[in-house]
Amino acid sequence: MPTTTATPATTARPASRRRWGLRLIGAACWLATVVRAQAPPAPYLRTPSPRQLSWHRFEYYAFVHFGPNTFTDEEWGRSQSTPDVFNPTALDTDQWARSFADAGMTAMILTAKHHDGMALWDTNTTTYKIGNGKWARSRVANGLAADVVQMAAESAKKFGIKFGIYLSPWDIHRDPAMPKGELAGTLYDEPQIFGDDSPGDYNELYSQQLTELLTMRLSDGSPIDVSELWLDGNSGSSTVQTFNWTGFRDIIRQHQPDAIMWGHQGVDARWVGNEDGVTVATNWHTISRTQDQARYSGEELQTGVRDGAYWTPAEADARLRDGWFYHANEKPKTADELTEMYMQSVGRSVNLLLDVPPDTTGQIVREDAEALLQFKAQRDAFFDREILAPGHTVNASSVRSGDAARYGPANALDTSNTDTYWAAEDGETTGWLEVDLGAVHTFDAFVVQEHVALGQRVGAYAIDALVDGAYRTLVTGTSMGYKRIDRLRAPADASRVRLRITQANATPLIQSFQILGARRDAA
Repeated sequence: MPTTTATPATTARPASRRRWGLRLIGAACWLATVVRAQAPPAPYLRTPSPRQLSWHRFEYYAFVHFGPNTFTDEEWGRSQSTPDVFNPTALDTDQWARSFADAGMTAMILTAKHHDGMALWDTNTTTYKIGNGKWARSRVANGLAADVVQMAAESAKKFGIKFGIYLSPWDIHRDPAMPKGELAGTLYDEPQIFGDDSPGDYNELYSQQLTELLTMRLSDGSPIDVSELWLDGNSGSSTVQTFNWTGFRDIIRQHQPDAIMWGHQGVDARWVGNEDGVTVATNWHTISRTQDQARYSGEELQTGVRDGAYWTPAEADARLRDGWFYHANEKPKTADELTEMYMQSVGRSVNLLLDVPPDTTGQIVREDAEALLQFKAQRDAFFDREILAPGHTVNASSVRSGDAARYGPANALDTSNTDTYWAAEDGETTGWLEVDLGAVHTFDAFVVQEHVALGQRVGAYAIDALVDGAYRTLVTGTSMGYKRIDRLRAPADASRVRLRITQANATPLIQSFQILGARRDAA
């Protein structure tokens, strides 16, 4: 007889218990699948910090160069006049903020101290401040505010725009290489501590000025909210001064942790490489050097470094007039010129910082304000032609985990939600989404955005339209990033449009896709 082995009684389980065990195992597997499907794609290399992601969305804002240079008709303030020279006859920071808000700008950055060294706030670090001039003394005597930085910050808050500060590291007033004949023997003849070989510690003075500005209280007692710090590294002097960038950064992070630090190449945002408000067609949000390392050239800064070591997006600074400070013989750029600038900055994933200088009255001149409004009208007319909307039929080459609700192509048509996007299947680095417009439309521009919260991935894309039964390519682009605006040389007619990702270094994530034009009924 064959030998049989009995199962021990302790291992025997009733059938009902086995069924429950299988159900539990099945439920666990199903739950694991759901959790995997709901997990967002892994971030790709460098990603923006929350403050950087918010800053990307500012897009277009004002630079305000205002100070003694406004009254001496200079750009770099070498004359070193006394604070009495600062004498605006009708200062109105509310008018600044209102003008910027009406123009669709999201913030303003004020020169609290330019290279000349004269402080526009009530500082304890120097006698060379507007508070010691006749204008400020007269205002205080009449019960009026005279701290221009505080006033501008309050106006920005009042009109719902952000406020930033420019504080020049180079300080002509403290630089022994820069002559200051008019100040000899006066209250403003202060120690020349700028420079590594000079007595005293300029880094300590600058740190104190930073701290004063970042801990300022508004007139109602509320703390100042600083959105961006401009740490300009420019200098026209032979004096060598090694700046304590690490210490400056620590002060900013301590007192204004949400503020963007702008520098030649960071920390949070970099120079675009020119002062014309434009960049080249390919622009990466990353670079591979810090502010403490050798400087990139202007050309290198325009392009950036693909898959670089640091998320350091570019900001394009430009002037409404020829100079940074107000000069009566200059005229503002036209709305057409500003639109072209915008398309070559914001339209190429770069923020635009446009300088709008107040005149000697302390106000934005009418022709400048009108130019900004005309520019806004052109932008509004351009963007107010959205053809796509949630509800249009849209297909895609693939959808991540088949989860159309979370990753389907319809998400790209919902421009109101910055947290949703179309994601192709994991591992795929090319793909397409196709929109059925429902009828023939005439269009001439496209806006497309990556979901940069998870990194910049796309290196090439194309946009096609179905014409005479076949797709014809209308646009080819390289880097995508936060936002790309592509305009056609001539309008096109089609009822279907396709966005193709032709190269990416990781699975593409498309946050939004817009088609701009006018509807035309089908024949």
